[in-house]
Amino acid sequence: MPVTMMTVTMMMTTTTTTTSSDPAPNPYVGPRSIQEDEKLYGREAELMELYDCLLARRIVVLHSPSGAGKSSLVQAGLLPQLRANEFVVWKTIRVNLDPSGLEGIPPMTNRYLLSVMLSLEEELPERRRRSAAKLASMELKDYLDGRPPAQEQPRRPGGD
Repeated sequence: MPVTMMTVTMMMTTTTTTTSSDPAPNPYVGPRSIQEDEKLYGREAELMELYDCLLARRIVVLHSPSGAGKSSLVQAGLLPQLRANEFVVWKTIRVNLDPSGLEGIPPMTNRYLLSVMLSLEEELPERRRRSAAKLASMELKDYLDGRPPAQEQPRRPGGD
């Protein structure tokens, strides 16, 4: 039987069980990103570089080919490190919303901006969320300036 891409993908995603002669499970999760509560292996140098860039510049664009591990690096590496250093971490934002099914959205609305604001609204309690139509009429700066905190802000060491 010829090996096709489908066969290779299926072989790669097959899980193995741990036996007494193999004390540790395979740390690589396969074709999905590693989550925040999972261990990230072998990316210490990239993690430190990303963390240092973020501290120095505040905004960092992380760009690489699909499947290179960007989401894993952020979710399982950067986010826990930021939280451990008492940074307030907002939810991860995806900007792929298609607003065509949302009610009250003007046709020329910036779908990427709206996607950001709707994504951030998800971590707020339901009673504090604004409608998609209201968000579509806002500038990002105004949204961020008026956004209530999703959670209690941690105190900084030595702060009041």
